Amino acid sequence: MTTHHRYRRPAVLALLAVTLTALLAGLAAPTAMADPEPGAEAGKMVLVLDSSGSMKEPAGDGKTKIVAARTALTQVVSKLPEGAQVGLRVYGATVFKRTDPGACTDTQLTVPIGTSNRPQLQAAIAKYKPFGETPIGYSLQEAAKDLGPSGQRSIVLVSDGESTCAPNPCVVAKNIAKQGIDLKIDVVGFRVQGKARSDLQCIAREGRGDYYDADSTIDLEAGLGKLSTRAFRPFRISGTPVQGTATPEDAPTVAPGLYSDDFDLLDQPKHFVIKRTMTGSTLRAGLSFRRPVGATSLVIQTELRLATPDGKDCGRSFPRVQEGDQGFATGTASSWSKFDKINKECSEAEQLVLTVDPGKDFREIKEVPFELRIDEEPPVEETKTLPAKADDPTWSPMNVTAPREIVPGSSFPDAPLLTPGTYKTTLLPGELQIYKIKADWGQRIQAQATVSQQSRAMGDLIGLRYLDTAVISPAGEEAFAVFPKNVPGSPGGKRGVLTGKGVTQAITTKEIRYLNRDGANNSDSGTSTPGVYYIVVSMTRKAEDRSFTVPMTLTVGVPGTAGAGKPQYVDGATPVSGDSVTPTPTETPTESPSTSAGSGDKTEAGPPVQGTNDSNVDKGTPIGLVAGLGGGGLILLLLGILLVFRLRKKPAPAHLGASAPYPGAPGSHPGAPGPHNPNQYPPNYPNQNGPQPPR
Repeated sequence: MTTHHRYRRPAVLALLAVTLTALLAGLAAPTAMADPEPGAEAGKMVLVLDSSGSMKEPAGDGKTKIVAARTALTQVVSKLPEGAQVGLRVYGATVFKRTDPGACTDTQLTVPIGTSNRPQLQAAIAKYKPFGETPIGYSLQEAAKDLGPSGQRSIVLVSDGESTCAPNPCVVAKNIAKQGIDLKIDVVGFRVQGKARSDLQCIAREGRGDYYDADSTIDLEAGLGKLSTRAFRPFRISGTPVQGTATPEDAPTVAPGLYSDDFDLLDQPKHFVIKRTMTGSTLRAGLSFRRPVGATSLVIQTELRLATPDGKDCGRSFPRVQEGDQGFATGTASSWSKFDKINKECSEAEQLVLTVDPGKDFREIKEVPFELRIDEEPPVEETKTLPAKADDPTWSPMNVTAPREIVPGSSFPDAPLLTPGTYKTTLLPGELQIYKIKADWGQRIQAQATVSQQSRAMGDLIGLRYLDTAVISPAGEEAFAVFPKNVPGSPGGKRGVLTGKGVTQAITTKEIRYLNRDGANNSDSGTSTPGVYYIVVSMTRKAEDRSFTVPMTLTVGVPGTAGAGKPQYVDGATPVSGDSVTPTPTETPTESPSTSAGSGDKTEAGPPVQGTNDSNVDKGTPIGLVAGLGGGGLILLLLGILLVFRLRKKPAPAHLGASAPYPGAPGSHPGAPGPHNPNQYPPNYPNQNGPQPPR
C-alpha cells in the first residue's frame, strides 16, 4: 500500500544540481572508498548543455529555462569534488538560423576538462544564453572525443527538446557505448514529453546511463539541502572485456579473474572456456548484471552452467532479478560435488565450458553488460580433521561505537572496505548501497542497519516502505543465514518494515568453513571460502516520492576466531578467495575489439531535420522523476510498496536440454530456501535461482 499524501514533483534546479553533483561525486574517490589501481587514470566528465532557442521558454514558475539551468549549474559547480575532472560543452550557442552554415555543427568545448577550472566553469555558465539549433548527435560525438579513449568517462546531457540535426543521437549513443563499459551517457530531460522525451530516454538507454525528468523550479533550496552527493549513481560493471561465442568450439579461454561482456547474441547463449591449473580444483563462476531500466517482465532469469567439453553437467545457477528487487542479479555456478571421488569427470577435466544463457526474456536484457568472476580453488590434503558444516548461527551482541562518516559504494568495485565498528550515512529512496568486509576461516559476518525514530514530517515522507539487506560471497553468491538465533529487529529476514518509527534490520552469515560446500543451500555454499564479502542495503522507492534522505547507522562485526578450521591445500597451493587467484593459464582472454564513436551506422553531422522546431515542441509537464538502479547505482523504481509475489517456476531454456527446477526447489517459491541438495538428481545446485528477492 502507499500513503495518501500528495507531493509536488522535484524542482528542476534541485534535480539538475543533485543529479550532476551526484554523478560528479563518483569521479573522485573519498578516503572511505576503495583505492584505485596503481597508475589508473582518474575519471572524467563532460557536461553537454542545451543552448538552443527553446531555452527561452518559461520554466513554470516565472523564470525561463535558461535562468533555472544557470542557477542549478552554478550550485553544482560550487559543490564539485576537488579531484573531479570536468569540462563544459555547449551546443546551439553561436549560429542563429538553421539555414546558416554550421548550424548543425554548432557545438563548442567552452571549458576543457580539468580539475582547477571552477572559475572558468562559473564564468561560462553565466554567459550561457539560448540561441540556435539542437545538434545533439554531433555534440555527443564531440564530447566522446573530449573524454579520450580510456578510463572512467561520463557524458551528462541536459536538454529541453529533440534533436533538429543529423546524425540520430540515439544511434550515436549506441556507437559511443561501444568504446567500453567505462563510458556512459546520462541525460536530464527538462520539461519534455512525447517524442522529445522518448528520444532523450533512448540516448540514456543506448549510452548505458540513466535518464531523469525535471519540470519546475519549486523547492530548490529544500531539495539541495536534503540530497546527498550519492543520488542515482549507477551500478557499474567492471572487468577485462571478453567476448563469449555462440559455440563452445571457438570460445575464448578465461583464467581466474574478473571479466565483462554483454548479452548481445539475442536468444543465443554465450560460451567461455575455463582452463584448470591443477587437477581436482574447484572452479566457480559468478555472474552479475543490472536489471535494465524500463524492463517489463516481472522476473528476468538467466542461466549459468559449467560442463565438461563433452557436455556433462557439472554445476549451474539461475541468477534472477524481479521487479521490486534491489535491481541487480547475481549467482554462482560451482564445479564442486561431494561425490567427486565417484564421479571424477568434472573435477579432473583439464577445462570446463562456461555457458551464459539470457533465458526467455532475452529481449529485456539485449546488450545489457554483465560481469563474470572466475575463481579456482585447489584441492585439500584431507577433510577428516576439518570442522563439520556450520549450524545456524546465534547473534553476537555488538558494541555500537561512535559512528564514523562513510560514503557507500553503488557497485562492487567502488564499495568501501569496512572494519568492525559503526558507520553513519544517509539512505535515498531506491538507492543501492554496497559495502565490502573481509572474513576469514572460522569467522562470520554480522551487519545491523538502524534507522531511528524520525520527526513527524519525515515520518509522513517515509510512510510505509521496506529496508532491504543482503550479503554476497566473494564469488557472487548470496550468503545470508536463513534461520539465525537472537537476531535483533526482523529475525532471520532480509527485509524490514520501515516507518517513521524507524527500524532495526540485522543480517548474518554462517561461520565460514570448508565443508559448508556440502550444505543444502546458499547460506552454506556461499560461506565455504574466506575473502571479501559484500553487504548490500537499500530502501524501497515509491512512484510519488520527492527526493529526501533518511539518516542510517550501520554496525558491522566479524565474530569468530580468524583461521580456525583452515584447510591445507595440496602442494602448499594458495587458496582462491576474495583477492587471491591461482596462477594464470598460458592462454589469455580474448578482448573485445575497440569501436570508435563513428563506426557502424552513418553518424556524421548533417543538415537540419525537416519538420522539427524546438520552440514548437509541446513541453508540458512530464510524468516525474524516472530512474533506474542508480548505478548505479543500481536505483530501483517502485510503483508503490510491493506485496509478496508468488513466482512461477522457470524451466531451464529448452535448447540446452537442461533440467528444470524440481517442485519445491528455491525457484518454486521465492523467499523460501527450502531443502536443497546440490548433488541429487534432478540437478539442483546452490543458488539455483540466484538471490531471492527480499521478503
